[in-house]
Amino acid sequence: MRRHEPRTADPQVAEKAAEAVGRVLAGETEAFRLLVESYGRAVFGLCRRLLSGNDAEAEDLTQETFLRAFERLDTLEDRRRFAPWLFQVARSLCRDRWRRCEVEGRALEAVAESVRRAEQAAAQDPGSVPSALDDLPADEQEALRLRYFEGLPYEDIARRLQLSFSQVDHLIRRARARLSRRLLARQRIEQ
Repeated sequence: MRRHEPRTADPQVAEKAAEAVGRVLAGETEAFRLLVESYGRAVFGLCRRLLSGNDAEAEDLTQETFLRAFERLDTLEDRRRFAPWLFQVARSLCRDRWRRCEVEGRALEAVAESVRRAEQAAAQDPGSVPSALDDLPADEQEALRLRYFEGLPYEDIARRLQLSFSQVDHLIRRARARLSRRLLARQRIEQ
């Protein structure tokens, strides 16, 4: 058994899954519900383990796993191997999310450092142009402040701002991009 691989279902469940896959492929999309009900907890558990216990991310990726599985069900070569195939889809999505978070984390730290330097420069010269952070829309300022100055994870930011995880992710990405452009423009002006 591979590390982080859930136990596979018994042969009867695997046979029922193979039958459900056949029904879905024949156009009876409602049969996919049986697959979600049969494997949802196992996929969530796998995602949760791979994402270090992050329930919100695990829930998002569980849904993404089943969406991806539904869209690509016709690529499954052996219907009786639905569970291992599904778990591989989940592992791939978790690995992609982890990599993306790692890359974004490094990029965000660089942006946060630029913001800190800009804030320090603005504090030392009160007559200077307002800080780049102050030029952002209020919702973007708040999201960046919560993430980088208070160190809150996306889930906590989502709860505090009453947004979904995806909305927070989009808001922070947009704010980072806008902030980077403004900081680069200011650097060019200062040179």
